Amino acid sequence: MQQVTQKPTSGAVAEEWRRRADRTGLARVMRASQPVELAAETTARTRRLVTEFLRSLGPIGTALEIGCGMGRITPTIAERAGAVTAVDMTPRMLALAEENCARLSNVEFEQLRVQRLPWRDKRFDVAVCVWVLMHVLDENEVAEACRSIAAAARHLVLIEYEEADIPVGRFSRLRPVEEYLALLPGSRLLERRELHYGGDRSFAALIALDGTR
Repeated sequence: MQQVTQKPTSGAVAEEWRRRADRTGLARVMRASQPVELAAETTARTRRLVTEFLRSLGPIGTALEIGCGMGRITPTIAERAGAVTAVDMTPRMLALAEENCARLSNVEFEQLRVQRLPWRDKRFDVAVCVWVLMHVLDENEVAEACRSIAAAARHLVLIEYEEADIPVGRFSRLRPVEEYLALLPGSRLLERRELHYGGDRSFAALIALDGTR
């Protein structure tokens, strides 16, 4: 279901996330109109899904979190991985994540966009990307982001909206998992689940990547 009517510029998207970082609590990374209880319960369910996918991969040496936001999923990844690199494009979000994850000695934070992941001489065992690619609105940019992820990681935990009863707004675009699989070079779907909440439906996918660069 397409929600975008007029595509914002990349600068407008960056400004939107700067504004969101000034909100309080989970409203920074989830719909501000949703009840606090729903946001908290959905976050807990999301953490459980990520944990189950990561556990199925066995020992994880290195993990990449793409779009870490305020660090709400970061501790979950850090529990399963020896070393975590968490990236986000918004300085204020990164500052919040560093504050929220100060006790985690195996996490490093970097300011990066998913379309510009710099790693070419190493690959992470797994990348985790939760409700991030839906905010990459341009088709060329999302294709570049998927190529960048496939070059950087051997596996991908991907959670994205597929359907929403309430329109998600001009800063989001809903895509089915098949569209992402088509854009991820050498991708293979290992497992798919669904996450329903507040009238919305997201897919949660564990994807193998063959390293095509």
